[in-house]
Amino acid sequence: MDVDSALAANLAGIAGQDPTGGMHHHHHHHHHMNLSSAVATATAAANVIDPNIGLAPQGGEDIDPKKTCIFCRRSFSHPGSLGRHLDLKRGTRMHPAEAVDQLRGDVKRRGDIVEIKARRAKRAKEYNARDEVKERAKTRRKEKDRSMRAREEAKLNFLNRLGLPALPPHPSFPYMVLYFLPPSQWPHDPPTQETYNQLTLILDPSMHLEDEHFIDWASKAKVAYDNWQQLGKSKKIEVWNREQRSAAEAALGTLTLYDLGRREDWLMDEEKRLIAMEGMQSM
Repeated sequence: MDVDSALAANLAGIAGQDPTGGMHHHHHHHHHMNLSSAVATATAAANVIDPNIGLAPQGGEDIDPKKTCIFCRRSFSHPGSLGRHLDLKRGTRMHPAEAVDQLRGDVKRRGDIVEIKARRAKRAKEYNARDEVKERAKTRRKEKDRSMRAREEAKLNFLNRLGLPALPPHPSFPYMVLYFLPPSQWPHDPPTQETYNQLTLILDPSMHLEDEHFIDWASKAKVAYDNWQQLGKSKKIEVWNREQRSAAEAALGTLTLYDLGRREDWLMDEEKRLIAMEGMQSM
């Protein structure tokens, strides 16, 4: 049974009619008659489910049942699109599941899933074995590898441009404040006893038992704070300003705040630059 007749048989089946009724002697000139009568019977079946479904075509227009939805009258350029439409709409008020299933039954039975997959795999293998396809795939892989390498390198370049702040052997109290407290907790004026209390909370060794550095840092903070208290007011302001600057330099390295803010663009630009350089070297 060819596709047209199978579809007609399915359509007729929806209406509960004998699909073999006069259809077995299908020669090509019978198709249109069979299909249009099948559409009529399916429309009748749909009307039983809901009178608003399957309205007869307006003005006796010629419809192609292989490309037109009998339920909502939407027409498609390709039978496959109609199939997808039916699968998508299946079970909605206008497209009753049972009727759609009967209509789609033929498509589902057309081949064994495993066989179809094997056929597709074979076709794909043959296609991929062609020389120009291999070349294209190779070029694509090369480009992908190149852009992945460039992306990684760009990230590394960005991180390397950031500073690597380290705590000096004998840090000043302001530098320890700037080093361990987030900027939101930096005092506006030179740090005081209150700032020292915040710092001791953060450096409390009992909170960091797995890291012995905190014992050392906590004692350095105490020494630094004792020294800090010996300084006069103007000296404190001078040291505080100087240490803020050195903290910023240590953190940003050769980056600007502008670079930091537009890092996504910076990384993309750097990636392009690296790809272009590699392209020039390989020429």
